[in-house]
Amino acid sequence: MTEAPATPAKPKIPWFWIVPIPVALVIGIVIGMQIPTPGNVAAAPPVATAQPSEGPAATQETQQKINVERRAAGDPTAVGDINAPVTMVTYSDFQCGYCAKWANDSLPVLVKQYVDAGKLRIEYRDIMFFGENSRQSAELAVAAGKQGKYQEFHDVLFANGATAKNADFSDAGIEAMAKDIGADHKQFVADAAATETKELVQKNHDEAKNLGVTGTPTFIINGSPVVGAQPLEVFVQAIDAELAG
Repeated sequence: MTEAPATPAKPKIPWFWIVPIPVALVIGIVIGMQIPTPGNVAAAPPVATAQPSEGPAATQETQQKINVERRAAGDPTAVGDINAPVTMVTYSDFQCGYCAKWANDSLPVLVKQYVDAGKLRIEYRDIMFFGENSRQSAELAVAAGKQGKYQEFHDVLFANGATAKNADFSDAGIEAMAKDIGADHKQFVADAAATETKELVQKNHDEAKNLGVTGTPTFIINGSPVVGAQPLEVFVQAIDAELAG
């Protein structure tokens, strides 16, 4: 694994992410949390260290719900029924290899089985652990979303485990990307450059930072966090539990 680039200073971890160390030690054995690193995805997720911030995310030991869902009409980076009984907020980075792994291994089933059925709403919050490349792809994602093409952009960029580092962000590349997702090219470029787009991307990044998110992907399902590119079964169980409750 290559050495990770410098990332923003780790924010103060909110109290509701902290669980007893013995629990965290057990969790450290089983959680495959993705700490932001560039490069390709390894054969299997790395084992997380037993940091207090990771414990409640994977085990949901804490009873404190984290209220970050927006359910805003016209949210360009959300997919699914605004009134779906379950909302999953997804903090991801388009240069994150494990985000690409999750997008390929788990997301298609979740979209087909839950989003398309009106049971799940996914609110994507694309953040910028890797700097300007991450920022540019996040802004393009918002622009795609303004034309109702967010999921298409997400799928194209992460296709076959690729990340934004593999994408062509030249003028010609962006034009080809607009064609691939069925978006109007001129509007795509204009919306990506818009001040409100840049502000939304920064807002999403700052929100993750303030929550204490230090690795991607990180998910919050109806207020309960799950960290890392966990197996599909983890998400199915969490969503089904919310639907049953």
